[in-house]
Amino acid sequence: MVKETNGGPGLKMFTLPVMLIFCTAFYYFGELVDWATWDAMRLKFFYSIHDIHRLLFLVPIIYAAHVARVKGAIIITLVSFIIFLPRAFFISPFPDPLIRIVLFTVFAGAIGTLIGMCRNRTERCRQLETMLTAGRDRLLKIVDGMADGILITGPDYKIRFMNSYMTNSFGDGTGLPCYQHLYHFDAPCGRDCKLLDVIEKGVIGRWKCPFPDGTQYEIVAAPYIDSDGTTCQISIFRNISAQEGSGD
Repeated sequence: MVKETNGGPGLKMFTLPVMLIFCTAFYYFGELVDWATWDAMRLKFFYSIHDIHRLLFLVPIIYAAHVARVKGAIIITLVSFIIFLPRAFFISPFPDPLIRIVLFTVFAGAIGTLIGMCRNRTERCRQLETMLTAGRDRLLKIVDGMADGILITGPDYKIRFMNSYMTNSFGDGTGLPCYQHLYHFDAPCGRDCKLLDVIEKGVIGRWKCPFPDGTQYEIVAAPYIDSDGTTCQISIFRNISAQEGSGD
């Protein structure tokens, strides 16, 4: 019933029964006192309407929802309902005990189910994030060995990724503004910069770009959704200096 989480399934299988035993002992404590003739423990609280006493069962129900999701919450809610029944049928002198028990069971089960659903959604989001991150890592590992340069730039102009070709050609500038690392400018490149057009308008740009050392690159840029959901620009740098030189 219990999924394996930090601490192992054995601990979870042990914790839930202990919680239920404690809650049951608390719920029937007045009857236990009468059975054991513990006169000093005959407190009025344990002989009143048990609507408040049942609230303690929310603890194992919520715990089951946390560790075993919706199925766990439903199972522990049903077990709790079975525990309540002897009081409703044989013990309680108060009016409508079964109705109050049913209402509490529905209320507690709804809370446990909602918590279990939230846990399921959180787990799915975590798994999806892990898959996206793994996919991004595999993609970046592939492009790292390409003969052309690959550059991923965020909407803030900061470099998020450079493959080996770019690192060897320009040095590692991850985290630095692209205009500062590549062109040694103090501000974006102005009209020559296509980054915002690529990111905001979704266009695929192609242009030639000379660098101060005389090297000339043909750049192809396209939108790219990074693992954090940010729309970035992925650029392919192809060195065409030899082609341009032969054309001269």
